[in-house]
Amino acid sequence: MQHESISATELARNLAMSIDKVRLSGQSIFITKGTQTVAELCPPPKLGFPIAKLADLITSLPKLGADAESMSKDINTSRENAKLPGTPWD
Repeated sequence: MQHESISATELARNLAMSIDKVRLSGQSIFITKGTQTVAELCPPPKLGFPIAKLADLITSLPKLGADAESMSKDINTSRENAKLPGTPWD
């Protein structure tokens, strides 16, 4: 992936514009001094778990195997025996 580059001098002159470009595009900008890249202006890391990786996560989880039926029975028993309070609107 090709990153845009900007000189440190140009960045100093156009800091607000450069920050807006990173914020709106989500792409990083490399900051150069002479011919050397000295820093990178990049958006903050995204919080949370990307939905695109959810299927891979689910398939990577350990399987219950023989315990699946026992767990299902335990859940059903818990639901049947639950004594939940009535609603205040009844």
